[in-house]
Amino acid sequence: MEEKSVGILSGLVSYLFWGVLGLFWALLAIVPALDILAYRFVFSLVFMALILTVQRDWRAFFLAVNTLIQSKKIIWVALASFLIAVNWGTYIYMVGHGQATEASLGYYIMPLFNVAIALIFFKEPLTKTSVLAILFAAIGVVWFTIQTGSLPINTLILATAFCLYGVIKKKIQLPASFSLMLETIMCVPFGLVYLFFFTDVSFWSYSPLVMVLLVLSGIVTAVPLLLFTVAAKNVDFVTLSFIQYINPTMQLIVAVFFLHEAFDPHKWFVFTFIWLGIAIFTIGTIHEYRQVMFQKTK
Repeated sequence: MEEKSVGILSGLVSYLFWGVLGLFWALLAIVPALDILAYRFVFSLVFMALILTVQRDWRAFFLAVNTLIQSKKIIWVALASFLIAVNWGTYIYMVGHGQATEASLGYYIMPLFNVAIALIFFKEPLTKTSVLAILFAAIGVVWFTIQTGSLPINTLILATAFCLYGVIKKKIQLPASFSLMLETIMCVPFGLVYLFFFTDVSFWSYSPLVMVLLVLSGIVTAVPLLLFTVAAKNVDFVTLSFIQYINPTMQLIVAVFFLHEAFDPHKWFVFTFIWLGIAIFTIGTIHEYRQVMFQKTK
């Protein structure tokens, strides 16, 4: 019970952290999205290096990396690094361009994307409630496309990248700190090349506040990921499925009430269908979980 309480608390804090992170990126609106992403790589690496040093885990880290190389699973880590970079970059871009509402939509539909990916990659059968939930979500996306005249590409990229990232992470059994460290190591060279040869603005040309925020971007990246790992290890799937909706809900609140993005009737219509899909999916998940638990007790 104590471990579960710690897990739930860690999950709540991580999702709340992610939910309000839009405010942090909004403070960096003056910095181009690709620059923020590059600095996020660099300072995440610095922060994780400090973590491993404090924990004295370098030897274990290099042993784990060697095992990945020997088993050729390092390729999956490289792909995971690419996907999380796409997810981070897309989210930063959307917040900086007044699309935080659409970003929250992406995280709302993400669990339904997980169901679709489970069907495609793992051949898991769809339940009736899953089909219905995906149908409602699809209606919401189609309506959004009709109203805006364009497919919500950024929203779909955001959700797809993180879903595929989650699929790959299941193939790689690494502690959270090792995984994040290795992913940032793979991303940092691209970030440094961009910062040295392609960006128009140097780090030192920004105000002191912006420089501090860029340095802190490494911490705000790593901390919620580490907390989430604690939650995933100590909390059952159903509980985690419930609290994961804190993230997009907080993102939506931040977008509307703090970033003052418009939430007009057509967005209400879109989100209503998404929320109905989520409700159906959640009820179906609870029902399946109860059936499994009932079978185990027989």
